[in-house]
Amino acid sequence: MKNNKIRLVIFDCYGLILNAGYPNTSKALAKKYEGSWKTYLRVMYSEYFSLAAIRKISQKEAWQMTVDYFKLPISWQQLRDLHYSLMKVDKRVLAVNRDLNRRGYKTLILTKNTRSQFVDAIVKKFCLRKEFKNIINTWELNLPKASKKTLRLVMKRFNVRPEEVVYADDQESN
Repeated sequence: MKNNKIRLVIFDCYGLILNAGYPNTSKALAKKYEGSWKTYLRVMYSEYFSLAAIRKISQKEAWQMTVDYFKLPISWQQLRDLHYSLMKVDKRVLAVNRDLNRRGYKTLILTKNTRSQFVDAIVKKFCLRKEFKNIINTWELNLPKASKKTLRLVMKRFNVRPEEVVYADDQESN
């Protein structure tokens, strides 16, 4: 039996490092404007932001389409600001990352976000570049996060084999 050693730990961003962004926004909308938070989530995240994350529509269009779909009495900017205001970083995950780095493990944030949301939240608001040396936003690669091609690229970039990688994500589909 081979002596397999973990060399790379991949962290998802939204839902793991940052709290559940879209579910929290969906719950806030359902509470304020009524309706099912799961419907808000399905439409906003699964329909619109999934398209924005693969460059089919812009992030602005995703916010606006959500406002229009639900006939919300707010602007797309107010919806975006609500979304950002509900995001919180999980300091326990940052502590785990620091510990892993101290022990010699490579760590990576692998995320699927539009460029502006990536910059606004990950870079500016939470300064995660200070905590994580390696961050890959699949939007920049024009690749879906949950794809073999993306994982092959990550493994090649970090010179690791599949058995040397641990991937932590809150969504089973990834």
